[in-house]
Amino acid sequence: IDKLFVAHSHDTLLCFSNRGRCYWLKVWQLPLASRGSRGKPIVNLINVTPDTTVRAIVPVKEFTENEYLMFCTRQGTVKKTALSEYSNVRSTGIKGIKLEEGDELIDVQITSGTNDVVLVTKHGLSIRFHEQEARAMGRDTTGVKGIALGEGDKVVGMVVVKREASLLVVTELALGKLTNIEEYRVQGRGGKGILTVKRTERTGDVVGLLEVLPEDGLMLI
Repeated sequence: IDKLFVAHSHDTLLCFSNRGRCYWLKVWQLPLASRGSRGKPIVNLINVTPDTTVRAIVPVKEFTENEYLMFCTRQGTVKKTALSEYSNVRSTGIKGIKLEEGDELIDVQITSGTNDVVLVTKHGLSIRFHEQEARAMGRDTTGVKGIALGEGDKVVGMVVVKREASLLVVTELALGKLTNIEEYRVQGRGGKGILTVKRTERTGDVVGLLEVLPEDGLMLI
């Protein structure tokens, strides 16, 4: 998980696996630990097999009708579904998104219905589009194309634009590039995107994307 968030004891955590399933966990169910402790694997707290990977955790205070979940997969598919469709808790989880063969879920974030979405790929391409271009669908659906990928490329990060911030792109050889969000022009969903980082032997592939403010602190691991 590459994001930290503040959650209250009565909040619900929606935990999404790489296979596209959704599981519930109440914040109060998490064991309280000191700053220096190892913590407990979240796969031990939800009903999943040991080989399951948790790709996204979304804290929810209330399952409203006017908020959505935006899904993003490794192969560039995006899907928007009403948040209220994930309020029915089941011990075995529910299907969050229907995945194509060979694809996997990489991120899920809450949207207001009016946000822009930015995707960035391993080869340094990015696309920004209005979320209205992805109509709301049911849970057991695949979604639509967010970005057209070239050979060997894959999506490594998604940002739902919610503030006047900058986007930080980080490469595997620990280089970072900070760009004002306004420089990412809005395009149509499903295109090839624009170059955001030029890959060289000095940079390596892109590994992540974050929305940041000047006062934010960053930790690379």
